[in-house]
Amino acid sequence: MKRILLCLALAVLAAAPTAPADSGMLLDSYAAIVNGKVITVGEVLAAMSGGRERLEARHEGAELRQRLAEEYQSVRDRLVESELILQAFESQGGVLPDRAIEDHINSVIHEQFNNDRAAFLRALAAERLTFSEWRKQMKDQLIIQYMRGQEVQAKILVTPFDLQQAYDRRRDDFANPERVRLRSLVLTPAADAESPEAADARDRDLLARLAAGELDIEDAPGTPSDPEWFEAASLHDAIRAAIESLEPGAFAGPVELGGSRYLIQLLDREAACVQPFEEVASDIERDLRRTEFERLNRIWIDSLRSKYFVQVFTHDLFD
Repeated sequence: MKRILLCLALAVLAAAPTAPADSGMLLDSYAAIVNGKVITVGEVLAAMSGGRERLEARHEGAELRQRLAEEYQSVRDRLVESELILQAFESQGGVLPDRAIEDHINSVIHEQFNNDRAAFLRALAAERLTFSEWRKQMKDQLIIQYMRGQEVQAKILVTPFDLQQAYDRRRDDFANPERVRLRSLVLTPAADAESPEAADARDRDLLARLAAGELDIEDAPGTPSDPEWFEAASLHDAIRAAIESLEPGAFAGPVELGGSRYLIQLLDREAACVQPFEEVASDIERDLRRTEFERLNRIWIDSLRSKYFVQVFTHDLFD
């Protein structure tokens, strides 16, 4: 069943999570206090449930316990950050119009449940959420979005000069190495009665016929490979030397590697180059905006921490 909270949810009032077996920790124990608002251990564990499942699928033992402790701390800090933002909104006398909340609720029901309100209500019941609890979550999400938009996103400025400077600094990141598209033919081993000289002459005759277009590689004796792109620098020295002076379409060989002999066809070659600024400008801008968002958000949250009372509690939940 679709879960009712997807991308935006930071705090979930879902079914009470199971505490770590030997922690002895009550779910209503304090995880943090933000200006008088208590965040419980249970709320943190509920909010990290998806991340916990992924970690338990990938790790075990001491490493799992360490990863779970790190995830718990990260989720707790995000919940503290969210509560700080909500407190700031309230202290500023902020009011979120009911119409905005209803529009968001209708959008979620439309996008996640195809406007099927019965399915939506079944999902709420599965999460053990009342509609009013879920509506409060939607309202908090919109407040956090709004506040971040005003205090962080609206202050991000990336100029054309910034883009050009970043491009110049990261020019190596946009360098494309020389690439070649090759196809090979594994040659038929020499027969027991065949001398090495005779086998070599046979292979060279085959090479000449392929090069002259008298024979297609698909019809040649041996095992052809599918065409494939390679970075030239990653190729074995013998192959790189064999194709160095080839034009696209030409053959080289025989090349002996690992006890087998190959004919190599160069199908295409792309020279090393640096991607032009115009091709990567949008990616650079996205990265700059993300970095600037993180910087401004950190400054803003630090300012809220200095303004409001925050206390976090440490628990050994996963030992």
